[in-house]
Amino acid sequence: MEVQTHTLDIHQPQFRSSEYPNPTFPHSLHDPPIQTLTHAPGRACPQTNAALKVQKVYRSYRTRRRLADSAVVAEELWWQVIDFARLNHSTISFFNLPESAASRWSRVKLNASKVGKGLSLDAKAQKLAFQHWIEAIDPRHRYGHNLHYYYEEWCKTDSGQPFFYWLDLGNGKNIDLEQCPRSKLRKQCIKYLGPQEREHYEYIVCEGNIIHKQSGDFLHTREDSKDAKWIFVMSTSKKLYAGKKKKGLFHHSSFLAGGATVAAGRLEAEHGILKSISAYSGHYRPTNDALNSFISYLKENGVDIDEVEIRNPKDDTDIYEDGKLSEIATAPEDSSNGNIPELGVSEEADNTTSSNTEEPQLGSVGSYKRTLSGGLQSPRADVPKKAILQRINSKKATKSYQLGHQLSHRWSTGAGPRIGCVADYPVELRLQALEMLNLSPKVPPSPSSYRLVGGLVPPTTNGTRIDTDENSVH
Repeated sequence: MEVQTHTLDIHQPQFRSSEYPNPTFPHSLHDPPIQTLTHAPGRACPQTNAALKVQKVYRSYRTRRRLADSAVVAEELWWQVIDFARLNHSTISFFNLPESAASRWSRVKLNASKVGKGLSLDAKAQKLAFQHWIEAIDPRHRYGHNLHYYYEEWCKTDSGQPFFYWLDLGNGKNIDLEQCPRSKLRKQCIKYLGPQEREHYEYIVCEGNIIHKQSGDFLHTREDSKDAKWIFVMSTSKKLYAGKKKKGLFHHSSFLAGGATVAAGRLEAEHGILKSISAYSGHYRPTNDALNSFISYLKENGVDIDEVEIRNPKDDTDIYEDGKLSEIATAPEDSSNGNIPELGVSEEADNTTSSNTEEPQLGSVGSYKRTLSGGLQSPRADVPKKAILQRINSKKATKSYQLGHQLSHRWSTGAGPRIGCVADYPVELRLQALEMLNLSPKVPPSPSSYRLVGGLVPPTTNGTRIDTDENSVH
């Protein structure tokens, strides 16, 4: 029997993945043929248009969130402006103005409140050491140790001028001491945290572990160099703040803006486990009672004190001799731990005379971290006195932004009302807040940076911008 064979030609007909299944070929004899979508030359396909629309909505949403967050940044800048203006009036500008007995007492009360804030909450609280009072009431918060050199020089004179007026505007403005040059005096200004900035340095003690309140990360102080010194304070409301000391920039007085503390000192921790503590603080001079109070607080929250090394403050490198601060020069410190915001200015040696500072470390270009100012040591906005008084008076009015006046009720989220509140701040603060969030209107748009790859630009992660056009506010 002859078997008939057939050869299958795989080349006829030719099948291509781009043509299979054929959109015009019905799946059954009863199905109508499907029409093929054709596009005019030069026009994008529906998928590209849809992707562009999604990206546009996403960018507008992210921009609105940034604009809303600018209200939070503006509030922090406003606190700094008010603090500077009040201290400037109470220490310098009052000298050339007529002053009554009531205004004199008001000025003295303001200066005293800078170092006595929190004393009413705890009878055992400690205020700043007398030598550092001068730092707290200085409008620029220049390092108290440096100011003390000029204070002693002022005491030798008989100018009849208040100290800060004499130092900045009066007879002593041209004095440049060898122990502390003017360049060093201007450079070393202590960072005083505002009420909202302070939250980024707050830690809690939970089941024996020290945890960052916002991020939930364990406190770890040994990632940096061995010379790094971590400091802490506890407020009169039993809140614990910790951060890395930067000489001439960030000290114990930074956390509470010169306010009173229950305890202060240095600490070391590994992955949340406390290893050592010391009651050393040049600004507060804590006593043994303050240290014992802090130890009791740790025990109440589950810390095993038997495993913690309690160091003698005299063993630290910074010592006091004859009531005057004498600090040993240390090498420049590395960048701060990632659990807390960077301060943006690195520590330099004591004899540094240059005023150059590093740029704030905000990660990659275009990244957005939803922290107030990221701990930035940003230049203070020059706000006219008229604008300051205008906003203060607006808070007293019945139709102010604080009472919801002129705020639209058509918003579906909370971003809209917050954007509206920005208009209540002086324009100088608004511009600075926008610059800190990369939304400054001074930045020109760059259409050339907007490129479509294959008709689709996927959104990036970690809040990284898709293009730079969104950084300008129209």
